[in-house]
Amino acid sequence: MSWLARTAKNVVARLPGGRRLSAELEHSRRQRDTLQKRLEKLEHQREVLRRRLEVRRERMRASMPDPVVLEQSLSARYAALVQNANRDQASAERESAFAARSVAYREVLDDDSIGTMEDIVSGTTAGLHWTVPAQSDRPDSLTGRLVWERRLPLEEILRTRELAVGRAMIDIGANVGTTSIPRVVLGDFGWVYAIEPDPANYACLCQNVVRNRLRGLVLPDRVAIGDTNGEMTLRMQATGTHHLVTRASDVSDSERVTVSCLTLDTWVERMGIDLADVAFIKSDTQGWDARVLAGASRVLSQKHIAWQIEFSPAMLERSGRSMDEVYALLQQHFTHFIDLRSESGAHVRPASELRKALAYVGKGRRTYTNVLLYSADHSRTT
Repeated sequence: MSWLARTAKNVVARLPGGRRLSAELEHSRRQRDTLQKRLEKLEHQREVLRRRLEVRRERMRASMPDPVVLEQSLSARYAALVQNANRDQASAERESAFAARSVAYREVLDDDSIGTMEDIVSGTTAGLHWTVPAQSDRPDSLTGRLVWERRLPLEEILRTRELAVGRAMIDIGANVGTTSIPRVVLGDFGWVYAIEPDPANYACLCQNVVRNRLRGLVLPDRVAIGDTNGEMTLRMQATGTHHLVTRASDVSDSERVTVSCLTLDTWVERMGIDLADVAFIKSDTQGWDARVLAGASRVLSQKHIAWQIEFSPAMLERSGRSMDEVYALLQQHFTHFIDLRSESGAHVRPASELRKALAYVGKGRRTYTNVLLYSADHSRTT
């Protein structure tokens, strides 16, 4: 204690009630020092945990395949795929059967203007031709990511590869094919059913399939998937994003387009799809995923099919479904899940822990995550 502090303490002690006040001040000082030490200890523990987490992340990154490897192999695999004469007959028969059931795809194939579309941007990424609707050149736009930056969602493909392999995949919200086309080219699936409701995106999707000579391997249909059969309003924004809305009155005329809507169960039956062939379903519908699940009871009963859904509480609730309904649906139909964007790593967890594990999403910087869901085979004994 300094001379000045000791002098001040002696002066205070001589005042009326000074001894009691001095004792209280001394007690407060000791409490302050104790709290300061605790704070310093907590800061040290936080720093240790941060370093451990960073080490864990580095180990995970080192143990996982690099997306660059997939990108480097795409061109060679694509060349081999399109030259494989053995697939021609099966692909042609598959496309013919699909076109007979899909009015939208049949119209595209009959339309000679598919190669002369306006308001589009084209480029080449990973040896593949890509056409996208003309949007802003911001990095977060589809045009920015795919054409200017030449970036495909290969990291997301890698994260799901343990379960995302098989004969066929259904891609709900396929956009222009940035997942469907690489999945086929890489050999993850023999063919992909690609569903996209937005007219501009669908036109580009079809052009990407045709120009990359993937007819019969990627089978695109223009329809929205939800919990009812009929029509829905799709809001198309200037940024290139789009989502279904529950009330058409909430959307201006310039942004509104009416699209056909079917439940997944109805669509699968209408297209004559054998669910035994389907191993994986990706649903990326800007918050409509809860309604997709609600209209897919027959598909969900096929326990061999794994699902990937985009999980954003704000967008899910915008669709008119409560989070309680979402959790109930997921826990009813799946036994396990993996949070693909968790900062602590992609760990397998029981579906009963979904609510607790995803409680952080929508808070702070993390507005959404992608969740991989599957059902364990309880018919086997270990």
